[in-house]
Amino acid sequence: MRKFMYLALSVVAMLMSVTGCSYDDGAVWDKMGELESEIDQNREDIETLSALMDALSGGKVIISTETTDEGVILTFSDGSKVTIRNGADGKDGENGKDGENGTDGKDGADGDSLFESVEETDTEVIITLTDGRVIRLPKAGSEGGNENEGETYTLRTLSFEDIDAKFAGYTLYGGAEINTWSDLIDDVQYGGSLTYTDFGEDVYYWYDEGNTELYHSFTTPYWGGGHVVSNYVIEDYATLPEGHNGWYELQMANPIGGHNSSANFAVHNGYSDFFNSQIYDSSLQTLEFADGVERIIDHMYVTNTCYVLNSLTVGDGFNSPASETTYIKIVAYGYNANDEETGSVEFALCENGVLVTEWTKWDLSSLGKVVKIAFNFSASEDQIGSYGMNCPAYFSYDDVAVRWE
Repeated sequence: MRKFMYLALSVVAMLMSVTGCSYDDGAVWDKMGELESEIDQNREDIETLSALMDALSGGKVIISTETTDEGVILTFSDGSKVTIRNGADGKDGENGKDGENGTDGKDGADGDSLFESVEETDTEVIITLTDGRVIRLPKAGSEGGNENEGETYTLRTLSFEDIDAKFAGYTLYGGAEINTWSDLIDDVQYGGSLTYTDFGEDVYYWYDEGNTELYHSFTTPYWGGGHVVSNYVIEDYATLPEGHNGWYELQMANPIGGHNSSANFAVHNGYSDFFNSQIYDSSLQTLEFADGVERIIDHMYVTNTCYVLNSLTVGDGFNSPASETTYIKIVAYGYNANDEETGSVEFALCENGVLVTEWTKWDLSSLGKVVKIAFNFSASEDQIGSYGMNCPAYFSYDDVAVRWE
């Protein structure tokens, strides 16, 4: 911005210096042309940056890269292309030297590109901006695709972000109009009008239509289990909010927000064991494909909620803090179109007393092609009481990636 202002003032100064004189206006128009060109280049870079962020949030993968004199051309799995231009060098400053590929020259002027460098590894392309931010995009054959044994696929990602919403608009019970993922976030974490209504025939549900086709619904208040959309962040999970529902005010929150610094994520609640299966409908909560087609769910990112972290860190009225032998594991079961189990896979939220506090990738591909995945919990003996598991049966998840053939 300073550069553009400098050029504009230079043009004004040039005009003032020749007012009232006979002059050749070619230099003025050249300077104006230079200013217009740089503004166009900056606009082009912003559009490129926007396209890169859309690719990242949309689960696109890079299938090829091409280096040209102008920059690097990235081709994505949906056939779209983005060109990251090199940019012109920064000009000499006093006792300085030229910038390279649009980076700052020492004591010199900035180069004219927002992009500093593009690096390629076997699994990803790493794009560094001039302000230090880094964008990492997966390549096909890593997270993005597979060509082994004749199988080829791309990944579609359920991100829970409004920019990726596929909702055409529908109404939940109580007249809540749903147009975006954020419309599914209750106004309080416990006792809210969306998630703690006595549903009857009504239902809390979401459907990633036209993208991953993943669907989830539940028809009892959230204390009975379900998957809700959330954006609640509480960094200090060791301190309970005020009020008699202090523990529950942590249930839809985690300390870090969505995966990859996004806003929204989902929170699972629910499990089945020897006790709770006898007292209410404890059917396992599921992710399923609404169109009934079997697909491989490649992975999702998982972390602990504040509710679990509080219970296992400081303890609560039901549970004692974790010890060196404590473990809490999520168990995912796959089911095919015939409702036959395809396998199971585990993820440790707590292992030997060490708690997961960052987003961690959970590979689900070993379950094979499924129409749904159901989630349950297993725990060490110190977490099991006379009435079942004492630790809250919650976890946060985000960026669910589906293999699309």
